[in-house]
Amino acid sequence: MVMSAPGPALPVLSTERLTVRFDGRAVLKDVSIEIPLGRVVSIIGPAGSGKTTLLRSFNRMNELIPGAKTAGTVHFQGVDLYDADIDQAEVRRRIGMVFQKATLFPKSVFDNVAFGLRAKGVEGDLHGLVEEALTVVGLWSGGAEVLDARALDLTAGEQRRLSIARALALKPDCLLLDEPTAALDPAASAKVESIIHALRHECTIVLATSDHTQAGRLSDLTAYLDSGRLMEYGATQELFTNPRNERTESYLTGRLP
Repeated sequence: MVMSAPGPALPVLSTERLTVRFDGRAVLKDVSIEIPLGRVVSIIGPAGSGKTTLLRSFNRMNELIPGAKTAGTVHFQGVDLYDADIDQAEVRRRIGMVFQKATLFPKSVFDNVAFGLRAKGVEGDLHGLVEEALTVVGLWSGGAEVLDARALDLTAGEQRRLSIARALALKPDCLLLDEPTAALDPAASAKVESIIHALRHECTIVLATSDHTQAGRLSDLTAYLDSGRLMEYGATQELFTNPRNERTESYLTGRLP
């Protein structure tokens, strides 16, 4: 099935009554949400609220988990992502995901970034594409010698940025970021956040974060999940300063039981 460019009225991603169960236990419950094109959207909520599961629903990653079952619909550019004719590899190229824990190969920096390009069958200027991705995430400043460095020898912050570069090399329409600065020191976190700021004009970004202050700094829109349900969704400034839902206010002020 062909996935064409989105029309002006279509959200780039949307769900309708999305429910996800693992071994029968519902982790997401009837979630309906629309992600506008070219925006940064944060998903916030307590631990176990379903933030990562919602992210993974957007590019069918939950299907890789034994016992996972999905009901409801997920659309990308108006196309049902769970249609039987959809090419899952193409879905994950166009909707890239960077996980909370870096999933790098015990290979060079170059081979890590080039992996997806090679899998896609790109035969052009691999070095140029890799350099471009590394430049965006600030890893090219040391010059070409970084290409031969072992990815697993990088610092935690550099590994997180390398994971972002690997996703960006495929030129995704959307980028999903799961806890993008978790376990990073303030300096490394600031570098990752600066990348997100820079990318906001290049692709749609959806990030899950346990740090609601980060959502306030980075996102145009924020969704609050609680116990698998979407409790509130709207402009970040409005949600933070004038939440409509009592549970949202309790979470933002640290008063959740």
